Amino acid sequence: MPRNARLQGYSRRHRFAGPGVFGPVLRGSRKLRGRISVLHVVSAREGASRLGIALTRRLLPLSVQRNRVKRIARETFRRHPAKHLGVDCVLMLRTPIAPGEYPAFATEVAELLDRLQTAR
Repeated sequence: MPRNARLQGYSRRHRFAGPGVFGPVLRGSRKLRGRISVLHVVSAREGASRLGIALTRRLLPLSVQRNRVKRIARETFRRHPAKHLGVDCVLMLRTPIAPGEYPAFATEVAELLDRLQTAR
């Protein structure tokens, strides 16, 4: 295990707990839009940001696709410095993603997190 593995982790403090906790974030007015996805953002406690991922069966009908997209989004967030800004984020898709577009999706999520970090 690398020395900085704990720093790059995705612990419980970086996740939302329980059903229905995305509501305040989704009702917030701040949104960062990309071609494939939109990132809803609300200021929260200092120290650790939280990431929520809201996907629908309408856009990704197969659970394998939904799980893959969640895994990609969590991995991108886990490695990004925006993880320490102290904001609550919920990622939603705008369009369906084909399996060949997963690298473009990962790049877009990183760009949205970059925009979040510079706008802060």
